[in-house]
Amino acid sequence: MPGGWRSSSGHPGLVRSVCSYHRPFSVHHLILLPLFLSARPEQARRELRRLKEEARRKHAVAVIWAYWQGLKVRREYRKFFRANAGRKIYNFTVQRIIQKYFLNLRKNLPSMSPIDKSWPTRPYSFLDGVHTELRRIFHLWRCKKYRSQFTEEKKAVYEEKLEASKLFKDKKALYPSSVSQSFKGDYLEINKNPKYQKLHSAVDEKVLLADTISKINRANGKGTPRIFLLTKKSVVLADQKTGQVKASVPLLDLASVSVSKQSDGFFALKLKEGSASAVKGDFLLSSERLIEIITKLYRLSAANAERVPLSVDISDEFLVQFKNDKVCVKFIQGSPRNGNSASCKRKNNRLLEVSVPSTP
Repeated sequence: MPGGWRSSSGHPGLVRSVCSYHRPFSVHHLILLPLFLSARPEQARRELRRLKEEARRKHAVAVIWAYWQGLKVRREYRKFFRANAGRKIYNFTVQRIIQKYFLNLRKNLPSMSPIDKSWPTRPYSFLDGVHTELRRIFHLWRCKKYRSQFTEEKKAVYEEKLEASKLFKDKKALYPSSVSQSFKGDYLEINKNPKYQKLHSAVDEKVLLADTISKINRANGKGTPRIFLLTKKSVVLADQKTGQVKASVPLLDLASVSVSKQSDGFFALKLKEGSASAVKGDFLLSSERLIEIITKLYRLSAANAERVPLSVDISDEFLVQFKNDKVCVKFIQGSPRNGNSASCKRKNNRLLEVSVPSTP
């Protein structure tokens, strides 16, 4: 060939032959021609492999991206397919039932009283768990709202009521009748009544409870009216007419209190052996406000760090110490002489019998 294969007349033909051979990659592989023409075929083949790998990767990226876009579109439109119609209708029905349930529940909520136990019925069994939990939450919420209305004084009264419930509920027949009665404390208004001015001046401490009770005579079992005063440190018994102090017992000298299971108001203040107050023996008293008196006594003893809480014994038969003799106080159900009130009678030196009306 004249001029050799590098001549200008032969060069266009060579280009066409190379492009024809590499037509699938003609756009990218024109840059290989200088390598071929410069007699470096090994480098040209490496470049060809690199370009092929790059093209394959770009194609793979395009395929993956197209598949992902299609997947998102199919997911978006799948909910409109006929196959999902049943689930769609079911979910809509359930949501409508729940919405109607909450609307009806809002209209038929019980009162805000914590003792109101009424609650609307549930329409469907699958709402049973939610229905029970909503009832519990509503009750706790209205209890919180109810408590938030209390003053500090009212809170103290209800705390005493709670303590009385722990001491006497299901243990003493007198307790249910005392639930509705508020604990006032000073029933004699001893701070204001001029009749008790002398007695009030004799008591240096604040009076927490003042009431008229009956002190049971150790000899014959008959009751004598006494004024009962309770302070933070002592129990005071005074004459009802004159206001003269008959006995003053420090709370630290009290060992326990004994009451019966019946509906009577008898209670015994048992004193610690060897104490100065125990010379004449224990006190057997009777009061219509027994629940309040013993509850206040128990709370005062529990608040005192110097002693253990006062023991409250509930039994229809217990022993009391009268001077040097131990006397058994026994409670029986019968027909008392004083109508509906309990009566006490000394049977012998060792027995004192209390007759309590039969409860219906």
